[in-house]
Amino acid sequence: MSTITETPTPAHRPKRRKVLWLIALVVTAALGGLAYAFTGDEDAPLQGFQERPIACTEAMYALGWVLPDHASDPRCTELSGGLAGHTESGTFRMPRAEVRPWLASLSGERNQPGGLDTDGVVERKEGLSLSVLRPPGSLEAGEVRVDVRWEGEDTAVVTFETSGR
Repeated sequence: MSTITETPTPAHRPKRRKVLWLIALVVTAALGGLAYAFTGDEDAPLQGFQERPIACTEAMYALGWVLPDHASDPRCTELSGGLAGHTESGTFRMPRAEVRPWLASLSGERNQPGGLDTDGVVERKEGLSLSVLRPPGSLEAGEVRVDVRWEGEDTAVVTFETSGR
């Protein structure tokens, strides 16, 4: 009769197997991290942002400004979080005749186009534009761009957008 004998496994083999699994896990995690670092996440700039509608009177107040008396169809939003910090934007309609006096009333350092000593309002065929640096309100905006587009003889569409410091 032939007897099959089993060779006992050394006691250190289970430890070795655990160490190999641990090394494999660490290498996999490191390679995954490197792959992510080099390829990135295309949606990463948008993650963490929260967009919500706000009252345009609130948005103007945050800039240290006042919404025009005869403004209509106001739609404003704020975007907060992420790398950009906090921005606001909006659009509304107002009487065309009141636009230039309203723009002239807005406080803040004017971005002078071409270094000219003017009120900073740029006239174009389709409307007006204004860039205000560091408005005086509580919103820490580095710049506010206001664009006005003529909408017929009597009406103008005003849009504004803030950008961070």
